[in-house]
Amino acid sequence: MATQAANINLSGLERRIDSVSEATRRIETELALSNKKIDSVSNDLAKVNRDLQALKTSFESFLNEHRKAAALQKAATELIRVRQELEQSFGDYKTVRETMLGVLQATDLALVKKTTISQVTEELMLSTPDYWLAPCLIAVSAWIGNDRDLADRAIAEAMKRDEEKTALTMALICRRNNRTDTCYEWLSIYFAKQTVSNFTRSNFTYLNAYLNGVFGPDEKHMCDDYVAKWMKEIQENGDDFESKQAEQWRAYCEDFTVNLEGQFPQMSACVHEYDAISAYVSRINSVDKIAYNFSKMKNVEVDQQKLKKDIDQTLVALISRYDSKEEPLRKEEQYLMAVRNFDGDTEAAKASILAAERKKREETIDLIGQMTNVIVAKEGVRPSEKKTAVSFLSSYIRNGFETYITEKKPTFPEQITLEVEDWRGVSTDGTNGAALKTDFEQHMERRRAETLSAIQTQRPQQLKIASLVLAVLGVICLVPMFPLGVILLIGAVGLFLSSSKAVKDIATNTVNSNADFDGRILSGKQKIDAALSEWTQAQSLVRKFESEQIRDIVA
Repeated sequence: MATQAANINLSGLERRIDSVSEATRRIETELALSNKKIDSVSNDLAKVNRDLQALKTSFESFLNEHRKAAALQKAATELIRVRQELEQSFGDYKTVRETMLGVLQATDLALVKKTTISQVTEELMLSTPDYWLAPCLIAVSAWIGNDRDLADRAIAEAMKRDEEKTALTMALICRRNNRTDTCYEWLSIYFAKQTVSNFTRSNFTYLNAYLNGVFGPDEKHMCDDYVAKWMKEIQENGDDFESKQAEQWRAYCEDFTVNLEGQFPQMSACVHEYDAISAYVSRINSVDKIAYNFSKMKNVEVDQQKLKKDIDQTLVALISRYDSKEEPLRKEEQYLMAVRNFDGDTEAAKASILAAERKKREETIDLIGQMTNVIVAKEGVRPSEKKTAVSFLSSYIRNGFETYITEKKPTFPEQITLEVEDWRGVSTDGTNGAALKTDFEQHMERRRAETLSAIQTQRPQQLKIASLVLAVLGVICLVPMFPLGVILLIGAVGLFLSSSKAVKDIATNTVNSNADFDGRILSGKQKIDAALSEWTQAQSLVRKFESEQIRDIVA
């Protein structure tokens, strides 16, 4: 009865376990389905996020394009307004500029009556009561009409309005008409207004034209003193001018340093001091290249006619330049045009304006800086300007060159240290080549002996004795201990074969090692000869260079 009760209880338990297992399977199935749904929802969310991101990007692009379109439309409208204001407020200024250019052209061609010019210019004087160019126009008209009194009064008025621009304009006009003395009077006034520490690119253009005789001979030396005064001011500014100039031209010469690659291949491979040798010799080898560079600048043939035409163009540019009173509206016009050029991108427009202003500021430096930039510039510079700059800075260029060419001299070695294989030797003048090669060979022979000794440590004789002992033991044990005797005999045969192979290996290795050392000794001697030959060449080149005066590269 007890057994039956136990069976019944177990049966119920098994059913419960089955029920729990079934429930567990259902739960696992439901969990799997839930996971699939979760994965599906996650994928849907990821897709939604991607769609939202694409929508955001598209919307931002739309907004950006909309802003650019609005900015472009506004710029077009504002540009019309600004230009209308310019026309209303400064239209007469523009007319004066155009008339001045027309008068100069008419004077060249002699196609307009003097009375016509006089009538037109006087009307413009009345319509622009504060513009500096208007009285200049009256003065030119009075000169044409031979009215000296009117010309003097007009020039006096122009000088009150803008002394610097008036002086430069009149100097350039006098140059066109070959009035040399009067030209230099005006040019001296213009030069007097310049500050050496704030020298523009245009200032240097006029100085270059003067120094190259575009304005004619300065027989009264009206302008020479200004040039000397500027140079003196720069030299005496107490800012280590001389040392800075020397460093400037030393660094410039470095760009011409000749690479010695391939000239001393053996020294570069086995001489410890090669870097110091290369540093000095490469500079010596660069002298011709540097001298040619400056000679080409200094000895260039100046095309006087072209230079005169260029200066006439600067007169046109000076006359055509808008007045400072127009600047706020002109800057606004410039910005609006930039917005239009960049299709409504206001940030790009502002960046372009800032870049232009930065470049303009960078172009205004001291006179020495202008000359330096002219020499260094690869393009966009007149040959005559390079010639002028080199002539002025020649003493500083020489000092910089001498520093460049001699600063590596102290590090040029008195002797060299050769390293071939693991041998080292020293030579002062290359004449001890035989002794060095003998020492090298002895060193290599010692290494050969060590190598051959190591080879001989393989002892085939010992292997033969061991094989004989095993053979004897094998014979003894062959009958009473048959398996052991066979094993000993087999070992004896193996040792005997090994000893024979060892003998052959020693012979082969000895032959190979001897051949290897013979080749290395021969190659090492050749390297020593080649390195000493190159060292002699380098010393000879240096001695020849140092026996002469340092070349005048700007002669």
